[in-house]
Amino acid sequence: MKNALLVVPLLSAGLLAAGCAASSTSSTPGASTGAAGGSSSSAPASAGSGASSTGASGSATTGASASASSGSGSTTVSAGAPACTSADLTASLGGGAGAGMSQNHTGLQLRNTGSSACTLYGYPGVSWVRGAAGTQTGAAAVRQADPNGTEKVVTLAPGALASAPLDIVDAAVIPPSECKPVAVRGLRIYPPGQKAALFLSLPTAAGGYGECSLATKSPTLMIGYLEAGAQPGGGSQG
Repeated sequence: MKNALLVVPLLSAGLLAAGCAASSTSSTPGASTGAAGGSSSSAPASAGSGASSTGASGSATTGASASASSGSGSTTVSAGAPACTSADLTASLGGGAGAGMSQNHTGLQLRNTGSSACTLYGYPGVSWVRGAAGTQTGAAAVRQADPNGTEKVVTLAPGALASAPLDIVDAAVIPPSECKPVAVRGLRIYPPGQKAALFLSLPTAAGGYGECSLATKSPTLMIGYLEAGAQPGGGSQG
């Protein structure tokens, strides 16, 4: 990976800035089954029942805006709270360290928009998608390690959010012959244990470089485990 600062119109203006508030809850076409990026770690038995699939594509609107700058309602512990389903959640980007030399360090945020508390545990599945059919583009996000064993169940009250550190590598630093860049529509996101996906609109800007359509030698997406509140957090993560 090259380590030179590149200013590339990779994505639409403002969408990858730290604290970005754009969000969407609609499922990408063809994304209702299969967990791209791999399923999350299994939650401990004390976390309540395992996450169940909604088995539906969902029909929420795309491009809705939700503020990610103020965090959320408090995260509370609720005995026996069920696992959050995709229908309970909306996705956005926010927090994190911001742009680095060749990648953007941000946070993938999942907010509980349901009427009751629910739990999240583990790693979301994340991948780029393109085209009207929502075709996966390149490899799914690689999980960041948890060397200190700090991953735990997060219980979200209604309105509360959890976030995971998300690193997005600038595809322009990868040789085009290895990367085969293409324009993308955004990110397909599978909450832990879910088979119904959320879609976060994050399109390549006009004239932008795009994202790698091949699985490259080094990962272009890296995701951490979910924690209560907004990034930054996570000790050694990111």
